[in-house]
This record gives sequence, structure tokens and C-alpha cells, in this order.
Amino acid sequence: MTHMFDADHSLRLVTAGVVLLIGIGCSIAWLPATRRDPAGLPSRVFATVGTIMAIADWGGVGSVLGISLAAMGVLVGWEGQPPPELPRPRRGGLVTAAVVAGVATLATFDGWGPLERLPEELRAVATLVVAVTGALAALAIADRSRIGLREAIRRRFTPLPKPTP
Repeated sequence: MTHMFDADHSLRLVTAGVVLLIGIGCSIAWLPATRRDPAGLPSRVFATVGTIMAIADWGGVGSVLGISLAAMGVLVGWEGQPPPELPRPRRGGLVTAAVVAGVATLATFDGWGPLERLPEELRAVATLVVAVTGALAALAIADRSRIGLREAIRRRFTPLPKPTP
């Protein structure tokens, strides 16, 4: 039986997918702050791509370059932090949803527990369904966080109406 993915690297593949999902979700959540945080999006892209490179080629040249790129993204993000008065998006639910989606995907792909009895073809389809559903859930949470941040920024930076005499 041939596999679409090498089962020996399923943990690495799922971990890279979780990192990608968290990176995309955090970028979406921070979109309303791009005018006030110009370094935010590039730093998240560098950190995400670098971390995925390090995971995908662990022990090779890609991991060294990936760790360097991720460190550069973290440094750019640290040095370019938005001012403290800028509201922050809620990210806890996004990270939790991405990790749960990753664990559920890995469990389905590797056949943990009762999933072991499923035929490999059915497990492959179920893995795809679980991964896509988990990704959509995490992105929905990121979008909700984006809307909340947009409203918080609007409330924070909208001038108060002047009282009429």
C-alpha cells in the first residue's frame, strides 16, 4: 500500500501544519492593527516560515536557515512592538484550536485507539476531513479575534464627541 505522505514524518508534518495555522491565524487577528503596527505582519511571516523550515528539515541546512529566519522575525517583532495603548487581539482560543486540530489530525492519521481498526483508505479521507475542519475552526476563531480587535481599536482611538454648550 502506498501512502500520500510518509507515515514516519506524520508528527513533523502535523507540527508544521499547526505552526502554519497559528501563523496565519495570528496574522489575520492582527490585521486591523497594521497601520499602527507596520512591523507586525512581516515579523509573523518570517517567524512562521522560519519555524516551518526548521521543522520540515530538522537536522539539515533548512533547520539552521529556518531557525535564523524565525529568530529574525521574533527580533523584528520585539523591536517593532506596537505602543502599549494599542489593544491586543485574543489569541488563546486560536492557539488552542490549532493544537487540538493538530492532535486530532495526527490521531486520525496514525490510527490512535479505536481509529486503528479503520482501513487505511478510510483513515486517509477521515484525516483530510478532520484537518480541514480543524483549520476552518481555528481560522473562524482568528476572524472573530480580528473583529474584536477592530472594534477595540475603533473604541480606543475614536475621539469623544464634544459636549454641546
